Amino acid sequence: MGDVVFVVRGPVRGADVPGLCDRLAAVVRASGARRVTVDATALGAGGPEAVGALARLRLTAKRLGCGLSFVGADERLVGLLGWLGLGQVVGEAEEGEEMGGVEEGVDARDPPR
Repeated sequence: MGDVVFVVRGPVRGADVPGLCDRLAAVVRASGARRVTVDATALGAGGPEAVGALARLRLTAKRLGCGLSFVGADERLVGLLGWLGLGQVVGEAEEGEEMGGVEEGVDARDPPR
């Protein structure tokens, strides 16, 4: 049991969100992770779909008893998340700090499994 990194590749559409949440849940259950770091680098400035996806991922992690934070998010996306009260989960890894042991790449354009 340790931390996991969950990579979200954009762009994200509203229809992609349930699949992303299902994949996050599967990764958490399989790894027994207590904390998930979502790498949101590929989402760019985001938009409503990206904000909605990140909010739903946070809710999914919470329901699984897992902490969640975001890294690599564009400052405009961070601003939107802060405005929605989700800014406290956006952070960068400390310099020299490793980001976890399991990495799961998710492309929002992939069909759900």
